[in-house]
Amino acid sequence: MNKILFAIALSAALPALCAAQTLTLYPEGGEGRQTSETYSVSVDGRSVWTEKIGPGGMEDLHVANFSCSGTHAVSVSVPEEVRTFSVQPRSSGVTASSEGNRIDFTIPGPGYYYIRINDLPYLAVFADSPQTDVPAPGSRGVTYYGPGTHEVGTITLKDDMKIYLAPGALLKARIRGGGKNVKIYGRGSLQGNISANGCERLLVEGIFIRSSGGWTNTLSQCTSTTYRDVKVFSHTGTWGLDGINPVTCDTFLIDHCFIRTRDDCIAIKAYAREGMPFTGCRNITVRRSVMIGWDHADGVTLGFELNGGVVENVLVTDCDILRARGSGRTGGHSAFSIVCDGPSDVRNITFDNIRVASEIEYKNLEIILTEGERYGNGKMGTIKGVHVSNVSWENGLKPLTIVGHPKRFVEDVSFTNCYIAGKLLDSVDDADFQIEYVSGLSINGKPQETSRWPLSPQGK
Repeated sequence: MNKILFAIALSAALPALCAAQTLTLYPEGGEGRQTSETYSVSVDGRSVWTEKIGPGGMEDLHVANFSCSGTHAVSVSVPEEVRTFSVQPRSSGVTASSEGNRIDFTIPGPGYYYIRINDLPYLAVFADSPQTDVPAPGSRGVTYYGPGTHEVGTITLKDDMKIYLAPGALLKARIRGGGKNVKIYGRGSLQGNISANGCERLLVEGIFIRSSGGWTNTLSQCTSTTYRDVKVFSHTGTWGLDGINPVTCDTFLIDHCFIRTRDDCIAIKAYAREGMPFTGCRNITVRRSVMIGWDHADGVTLGFELNGGVVENVLVTDCDILRARGSGRTGGHSAFSIVCDGPSDVRNITFDNIRVASEIEYKNLEIILTEGERYGNGKMGTIKGVHVSNVSWENGLKPLTIVGHPKRFVEDVSFTNCYIAGKLLDSVDDADFQIEYVSGLSINGKPQETSRWPLSPQGK
């Protein structure tokens, strides 16, 4: 009887189990898109079109994009024997095996997987979640872009506007303007950038944005903004190729995004100018995201431009920062940072549950209060109340830099349950701390002595 009941229960459960595992492949790219000659990708034995994007060489990013639910077997082949390989982020729990010119691994479901084989350019596997709100072509109130390439110049946002990019669509456009209840979504790609000002309830969801000029996403004076399941890749230039920049915004969520950019992946900034309806930057959350600072880039930074108002209630949590590199006006980029180079008051900032990989060129962490002259106008701000918890840094050779100013110290910085090179950080002696003009530093609830560090002027 027990076997009969089990069989009945299993039979009843099978439809749900089958429904939980889905795979949707996207159309191959059309005009203006290049098929990868380096990577061949298949999922459950089905070939996935793989695109090559970039200027050439190591800066290229090869992308295999599809949507799925449930577990799936992925195979990646290259034109040479596999000698070394990695699948990041490690927090995904994905492990691969190799045979000949192929690696194989199983993904647990939707996610972003960053793959290196030998000395070849990186492959990104974007496993999107299935869409549930797909409009039909011609739907009322929706600007619909189907598969293929669409060159449209400039799109100006307005109230209640919906822009849908279908799988296989490549929209070449600059998106500008403002409006309330704006939605830019789908599983297609935008080649260009978004510069929105004064939006209320802006949602950007699911799309892949690639850019080779300027800040990729600039959101100024916006309230209640969400970027969810968005992929961002900037390349070719050197400066000003940030990923997502909330500038003087209130209530901004960046959730489950993949960002690989030449300049900072996420840069939070604040201005105070005549005619602005509000100043500062408040209630910003970055979570469940993967960040790769390719050239002159932090993963997440508050600054440089903190030029007025209060910057408060910022939370960065459950993120993977795989790379940060490049020099700069504070001695080098870091995995995540606060650089107050203006008169903003920075307070109540939390970095929690962050995993920093080993590919860090200069610094693991940077908290700096400058004299206000490196980009700013000579006016100083404040930094008070920075909480760093449950962070692991793989690279134990790179410093944790916390530097204030003789006229104004950085105040109240705490570290709780953090690890560096696998070792619990329990005092300032457990890592390469670079500390000047700091008061109220604690590690695991224990106050730390900071006066023994030399107080030398910082170079510009």
